[in-house]
Amino acid sequence: MRRFRNATLLLAVSALAAALGCTSSPTEPKSGPVVTPKPPATQTSYNITVTANPPDIVSGGNGSSTITVDVRRTDTGQAPADGTVVALATTLGTFNSVGGPTTVNLQLVNGRASAALFGSVTDVGTATVRATLGGSTGATNVHINQAATFYVSSVQPNTGDPAGGQTVTILGGGFSQPVRVTFGGAAATVRSVTPNQIVAVTPSAAAAGAPVGVGQSASVNVTVVNNVNQPNSATDSITQGFTYASGGGGGGTPQVFAVSPSLGTNDGGTRVTITGSGFQSPVQVFFGKAGGTAGSFSGVEATVVSVTPTQIVAITPAARGFGLDLTNQLVDVIVKNVNGGFVGVGTQEFHFGAKVSVTAVQVNGPVPASGGTTMVILGQGFLDPTTVSFHFRTANVNIPQLVTQTTGTQIVIKTTQAPLPTTCPAGGIISADSITVTNVSNGDFATANVGVNFQLPLPQIASISPGSGASGVTTVTISGQDFPSAQNTAVIFGDATNGSSAQVLSSSPDGKTVTAIVPNPPTGFAFNTQPCGNGGTQKLATPINITVTDSSSGCNSTFRNGFLLAPADSSCQGQTPGTPPVASFTSAPVTGHTIQFSDTSSGTPTSWMWDFGDGTPNTDPTTMQQNPTHTYSAASGPYPKNFPVKLTVSNSAGSSQAVKVITVP
Repeated sequence: MRRFRNATLLLAVSALAAALGCTSSPTEPKSGPVVTPKPPATQTSYNITVTANPPDIVSGGNGSSTITVDVRRTDTGQAPADGTVVALATTLGTFNSVGGPTTVNLQLVNGRASAALFGSVTDVGTATVRATLGGSTGATNVHINQAATFYVSSVQPNTGDPAGGQTVTILGGGFSQPVRVTFGGAAATVRSVTPNQIVAVTPSAAAAGAPVGVGQSASVNVTVVNNVNQPNSATDSITQGFTYASGGGGGGTPQVFAVSPSLGTNDGGTRVTITGSGFQSPVQVFFGKAGGTAGSFSGVEATVVSVTPTQIVAITPAARGFGLDLTNQLVDVIVKNVNGGFVGVGTQEFHFGAKVSVTAVQVNGPVPASGGTTMVILGQGFLDPTTVSFHFRTANVNIPQLVTQTTGTQIVIKTTQAPLPTTCPAGGIISADSITVTNVSNGDFATANVGVNFQLPLPQIASISPGSGASGVTTVTISGQDFPSAQNTAVIFGDATNGSSAQVLSSSPDGKTVTAIVPNPPTGFAFNTQPCGNGGTQKLATPINITVTDSSSGCNSTFRNGFLLAPADSSCQGQTPGTPPVASFTSAPVTGHTIQFSDTSSGTPTSWMWDFGDGTPNTDPTTMQQNPTHTYSAASGPYPKNFPVKLTVSNSAGSSQAVKVITVP
């Protein structure tokens, strides 16, 4: 049986050698190293939660959603180490600005990080935002520019030449290709479709069923069919939404394509070039508000310098005039062919105000570094939408802020979390040394050296209960304020840099209490002592420092000598054996029933205990004195009376007793 097992083992070894590509000679056996397979490396997995606030964004408004990533280990529930990088990617929109990247790497702090997701006017649909760390992922969805309702609101311009061929913009919402646009009974040529507008070329008035004579006009309905020939097809119309008008030889309807430059001072005097078509001298140019149609336009007239069919050079008026105040506003530009009376409107083509500049920040005192503080940035030239970022010199990073409102002279933001330092700065203050504001629509920006101080939470210890105890068995409650979460709290007994770490049990949600178990004293800690016995030494409870540190920022607070640490062994150590005392005493009357007792014991006693024979309890202080005076009560009479008195004396080597019967007069 043994030979059979050995043969089987030899065959198995030979097969393994063949599999490894090894050869051996039957006459010259060779031995090779024994290969022990390595177990596969354990890969840490994570629970990753991704949230979006808000879950729906529309370009041109605030236009962004704050994406927050929260990461926890699946095995322990703890956050990864600060600085761990998590990758964030989106299927639609961009991070941190319009036109920014679609992927970013974020550094986790306390297991959390955030970025802003922006959508441009061409981004329509549902963005899937996915966070990845190692082999773990988490995701959320953000709806971008998804109009809930299909509708047609206006046609710009809403008047045109009876010959047709005019390019118009149909405004509304929920437009979805394919679409059909008709003027009266004739189809227009559709050039482009976005969710909010359709660009089309008008048919002739005759084709629309509304022929127009010289000096006459005729209005027709404008109809849009959404999702033509699809199950979800829908139709909406504007009654008499477009008017064909004959100019009597005065030319067709002018169109405004662009104004350059698009920004000028409130005082006017900016030379601009208006590009378009259908311009015919003489023309009038106005800067103001169209109110949706040319007929409701109110504005201030500019000075026309020159006119060609496709270009007008003009000098802008002042922003204030004729009862209007267009200061620091985005305005429309209207061009009117004087002879024909036709009008063209360029919506939101010009911005009154100086170039972007930042003058001040309205904030009271240091701002919490955790973010969420409303702040107002003052300046001029701001044009919605804007982006705002703070530059932190110590970390050399620009941190985007959440813009909630923009006017020409102020921007309201909510701060995002400031970058956490590797060591706590003086006073817990992190400073942003500059602010950058950018107008997204035209790229104009300004950076101002306006500082903002962010306050890190600074742990403050007020009290410790109980105030004394031994290592390993005493649980203390540290009271104060601004204590971090339990996972970010370090409690040190002794020197802050060379002490003993306590086990932290909990930290209250309001940051006012921390509980921990007293650790063993740190290396080098010396207990106070006192002499005892014959040359012995006894350890005493000794004050020790306690430090609470926020590990996420390095900020801490130390309560000096805040706890009395009791030694594990408080017995007398190192004493030499001595001689027990021998008890003896004398007594003498003082006055009345008062007797003076005197210790005459030998052997150097260190403690005394008297029993006066009248039932006086041993808790009475006089019973522990060396030479007490004792008064016998009248209730013990009648006197004279005898009392048995006993003295017990002790030292480290032992004890003895002496008993006498005394007569009290």
